[in-house]
Amino acid sequence: MGLVEFLQGIMFTILPLLSIIALWIGSLYDQRFANIVYKLHLLRLGLTHMLFSKDRKWEKQPDSESVKAEETKEIIFIRHGESKWNLVFNKGFGTDFPGRLGHALLEEAKESITLDSVFVDSPLSDEGCEQAQGLKKFIEDGSEGTSAILKGMEGESVIVSSNLRRALSTCTIGLWERLQRTQEKIHILSCLQEVTFNIDGVALAKPHGYPELAHEELHGFGMTKENFKPERYYNAQANEGDKPVNSHGIDRIKEFAAWCFERDEPTIIAAGHSLYFRYFF
Repeated sequence: MGLVEFLQGIMFTILPLLSIIALWIGSLYDQRFANIVYKLHLLRLGLTHMLFSKDRKWEKQPDSESVKAEETKEIIFIRHGESKWNLVFNKGFGTDFPGRLGHALLEEAKESITLDSVFVDSPLSDEGCEQAQGLKKFIEDGSEGTSAILKGMEGESVIVSSNLRRALSTCTIGLWERLQRTQEKIHILSCLQEVTFNIDGVALAKPHGYPELAHEELHGFGMTKENFKPERYYNAQANEGDKPVNSHGIDRIKEFAAWCFERDEPTIIAAGHSLYFRYFF
């Protein structure tokens, strides 16, 4: 091996290692470096999910029609608004796809030193925030039936949400007037985390913590990162953090069902995800 090849080997092996060590040392003294290290950890976790997750694979379950119901609960499902991940990947791969992807990558780079992200725990897009505002208007304009329940004006109900930001933001924006009236909190449940192996389904929030909502999401209910107090609006006791790589979605679905029947309220208002919710039908 010549000197040039030897030096190239050093560059491709030692320099990345030194960079990682430098980032780790920097994270001990500067929160920006700590954010980078944590997001790199989440990216690694997300790639592991994409390669090895079996979250959407499980044994066939008993037919619900054959199961005798001794007790029932009413669940009102709220599917989150459009996320930035949806904006990039769910609108086709035509001529405008490279532009959408490029814009998302640029935004991700700008947020690299923060705990915000476009791809990891993808937040609501501008259209998603508008959809959440539409939910808010639908609830507040109604006075009977489901609207009355969602407003907290009829019967007893409890509000829960997935630990992913797009669901939590949709729920917070849509039910904002109720939260102000009743002073109740949204229960963050990790068992409501989406059934997926994509990186947008990796949770930013640590166990018993709150996810850092994106600026656009906070603006949806008139808040900023400086004045928003998540502990006022969220109960994170049941947030166990990100789902394990070896998890199966059906286990979380059963855990959520058990949680519902442990509650005294006859109605559960659940904000979450389409792939997860469809297994109830």
